[in-house]
Amino acid sequence: MHVVLVVPGGFDPGGHERVIPALLWLAEGLARDHRVTVVALGQDDRRDRFELVGATVRTVPAEARGPHRLARMVARGVLEVGAEGPPDVVHGFWASVTGLVAVLAARRHRVPGLVHVAGGELVALPDIAYGGALGRGGPLIAAALLRRTDHVTAASAWMAGQVRAAGHRVDAVVPLGVDTARFAPPATPSDRAGTGVRLVHVGSLNGVKDQATLLRAFALVHLARPDASLDLAGVDTMAGAHRRLADDLGVGDSVRFHGFVPSDRLGELVGSADLHVLSSRHDAGPVAVLEAAACGVPTVGTAVGHVADLAAPVDGPPGAVSVPVGDAAALARAVLDVAADPRRRQALAGVARSFALANDRHATVARFAASYAQLRASH
Repeated sequence: MHVVLVVPGGFDPGGHERVIPALLWLAEGLARDHRVTVVALGQDDRRDRFELVGATVRTVPAEARGPHRLARMVARGVLEVGAEGPPDVVHGFWASVTGLVAVLAARRHRVPGLVHVAGGELVALPDIAYGGALGRGGPLIAAALLRRTDHVTAASAWMAGQVRAAGHRVDAVVPLGVDTARFAPPATPSDRAGTGVRLVHVGSLNGVKDQATLLRAFALVHLARPDASLDLAGVDTMAGAHRRLADDLGVGDSVRFHGFVPSDRLGELVGSADLHVLSSRHDAGPVAVLEAAACGVPTVGTAVGHVADLAAPVDGPPGAVSVPVGDAAALARAVLDVAADPRRRQALAGVARSFALANDRHATVARFAASYAQLRASH
């Protein structure tokens, strides 16, 4: 089967920087049994073609000037879908321009089209200029493609609820799973006695991840637990604003900014922590939660994505602790409560790890491949 994935970048020739690991793992897994072409929109300023993880990647540069820039990029993306031969299925990640290209290309080639919703396509946060629902174009694109595609999936049950609340259907919940060989509990657990509470956060430093709230919460944690420390792994997109905030809050010496950490090194950093902390204002399916869970590290965080799902499961015990978005005091209290109760922390970690193992990268590949086969047979 020839599978074409339409993605918003995340496939760099080097395979380490400027990548979306979960999508790389998906392409690599599919390529073991299928021919895979990846059409990457807007990542580079020039057209390119290269091989990566067993797939052929074709880049479509963003249009820099002139009227109808978006329409021209969409048209070029649709053409690129068939550049390596007719597809058997076209899969768009997310419900935005990439999804629109996937749906239009699927119709052009008369094959099944799928869209995976796993970002901010349906949200509008004007104070930080975030979300596909800002303005009129984004909602129109999302509504049109979600109505016309053959199969809609969401990264988490929480995100599926957001999609349905916007009046659209969701056919299945499929988390983008992680590499549980790369993210696993330490082979030899370190002796952490007397070393303090170690927190970790993974994500680009930006408005929607809301590390400002995280740092304010950590300042409260540090007042109660001066032995606490916080590691932040992620590209700084805000010119050092968070580092300055940490200093202003008096916790600069206890916060380590690691910048970008490749996924082959990230597991060691995450696995050495006591808790993973998430502060996002919106996060459809935060892969960092699954990475931490696979390492045996539970998450305390805002009630979004996998945190919301794990904190309030349909059945069974919880695997995370959630707090309201933007509430630094509540986040600090939750961190302190879990840190002070090792038995509770271990119970949360066990449930979270079971979830990560059941929804790992191989499960994601298997679920999408089964959908492709079923749709192709009935299309």
